[in-house]
Amino acid sequence: MRAIPVLVVVLLVSAGVGGAFAAPERGGSAGGAAVGPSTSPAVGPPGASASAPETAVAAINGSAPIRVLSLGGNGSVASGTDVVTVDAGTATAFGANASAERIETIALRKRVTNATTNDERQIRILDGLNEVDKEVVTLHSRHREAIAAYHAGELSASEFLVELARIRVSAAVLEERVLMLERLAEGTDDFTLDDSRIYPVVYDLRTFDGPVRSRTAAALGGDPGASTRVYVATTESGIVLSTVADGQFVREAFRGDLRERDGTGIDEETAQNVTSRSYPEVWAATGGSVAGQGSGGTFLFDLAYPNGTLTAFVGGGAERVFMERQRVDLDAVSPGESTTRTLDLTLTVNRTFPGGPLRVAVTDPRTGESVDAVVKIGREGGESVDVGTTGDDGVLWTVSPRGEFVVTVVEVGSTEVSTISVTPTDPVTVEGAFDSSDGTGSRNASG
Repeated sequence: MRAIPVLVVVLLVSAGVGGAFAAPERGGSAGGAAVGPSTSPAVGPPGASASAPETAVAAINGSAPIRVLSLGGNGSVASGTDVVTVDAGTATAFGANASAERIETIALRKRVTNATTNDERQIRILDGLNEVDKEVVTLHSRHREAIAAYHAGELSASEFLVELARIRVSAAVLEERVLMLERLAEGTDDFTLDDSRIYPVVYDLRTFDGPVRSRTAAALGGDPGASTRVYVATTESGIVLSTVADGQFVREAFRGDLRERDGTGIDEETAQNVTSRSYPEVWAATGGSVAGQGSGGTFLFDLAYPNGTLTAFVGGGAERVFMERQRVDLDAVSPGESTTRTLDLTLTVNRTFPGGPLRVAVTDPRTGESVDAVVKIGREGGESVDVGTTGDDGVLWTVSPRGEFVVTVVEVGSTEVSTISVTPTDPVTVEGAFDSSDGTGSRNASG
């Protein structure tokens, strides 16, 4: 088994949000990158082709759909949006929480290196791994409870994102600890740790991370440039998070119902076939020569193509993609079917799937010139929320709510206005499972 990169530990929050959710800025800004596993020699099954209903598409080998792992078929969906930004109190708590967990890792290393005999050193390494196993079980329990609590309405979107951030930092520290113990074992006479003892834990811990979680963690941790509007959707065991940041549509999804953590193994070739079948357009764009990285019941595939990246997690047992991370350049997105209405202003909204990349364009109906306008999104008859401004080019990209919603634009420095009702499309999904675009379970005016 190859050595794999250690996750960068971002200082995350250990307390409540306080005032950490505030007004958005125009468009969105850069997010933290998903951690990219290294690759091994390719096995490479051939890709497949697929047709798709009209929705947002990305320029992959011409014009292909943004195919996503959806929550469809996994029960009712609760959804909402929140804007995550910097808060001094949460940033301080972030640092305290992360520091405490890293101090524990340092203390464990000292206990191992201070062992007076070789046998005692081995015992302390194994004890450390056993403690990590227990903490991983606890993280999975916290993760399940957070999803269930948000889905039941017991947590707001902001509180849910904070808890995911806390879990993320704990997972990152535990991965760092496991790899530290592996290095200590390598320096111990007559002692080795089998790859099957180390790497299933590492890949398990990586399921608690993702590009949207990284982005929100950076904002909550004190990065003033990381404020972002996040779409959140859950079933009782699944999560979708998406945002628009730094010229990209960023999305991650997790399906707990498709994951079996009972030790059922999967070989790389089978996992490759699952990935190529699930994302035929992206797989074809890579040339069909992407190798996986994994151990035990999980394989990861990092797929890079000219206009984006995709990481797919494939599990044993169900032999399905149970988690994905995507980044798609907005410049490569053809927004699909548009809806236009002219009042004082001409407003055009390109329909997309719930949580997908939503394009809002505003022009002057008399001159056709672009208009800088404040964009508001809400429910019919309900309160609208500011999501940003269109700027000089008259265009704003954001993420679409779930269910029918109303977009209202007001010209900056004027009272000229336009409004339009929009219904999201169905997404093009992994292995053809469609997610209804109705508003069942939607929490708030913007989500």
